[in-house]
Amino acid sequence: MAIYPYLIPKLYVDDIYKVPYESLKKQGIKALLFDLDNTIIDYTQTKLELKTIEFLNHLSNDFKIIIISNSMKKRVYLAVGHHFDFISFARKPFKIGFKQALKKLDLKDHEIAMIGDQLMTDIYGANRLGFYTVLVDAVKRKTDKLPTRINRLLERYYLKKLKVKRPLEYDEVLKAYANKQK
Repeated sequence: MAIYPYLIPKLYVDDIYKVPYESLKKQGIKALLFDLDNTIIDYTQTKLELKTIEFLNHLSNDFKIIIISNSMKKRVYLAVGHHFDFISFARKPFKIGFKQALKKLDLKDHEIAMIGDQLMTDIYGANRLGFYTVLVDAVKRKTDKLPTRINRLLERYYLKKLKVKRPLEYDEVLKAYANKQK
């Protein structure tokens, strides 16, 4: 099974605030899964900013919201607290965390969007389950932990491969992202 189709997000935008949520709603998306680290907050932050809480609360009028993170429960709970449902130690890109989200949401895979900053975990894992995927830039890439830095090296390798093996999709969705990573 080729990895390449699963590494291509449906959409790339700069950050969570620029995702076209109205368009997602019109497409039948009913739930949003957000990665935590470097998607919503950087690795040095310990909790969500008020602006982010208000933004996600506003989105919760139209969507079910779950934070899905590979971080341990203590970190995710301290960051998210009682504000939003979450899945910690999700083990992305493996399916286990995504399946937990599916179970909590009781929705079809095509009704869920995953928003994250990593091709190798967020996008690859969510695409394998049939979710709509949105890639965003890392909040503060310099704060990445070692496993994420390793994933970013793999990501660069696969971006070069995708440019050759899937040029149309690369140009349409990933080119702008790849150019920022240089």
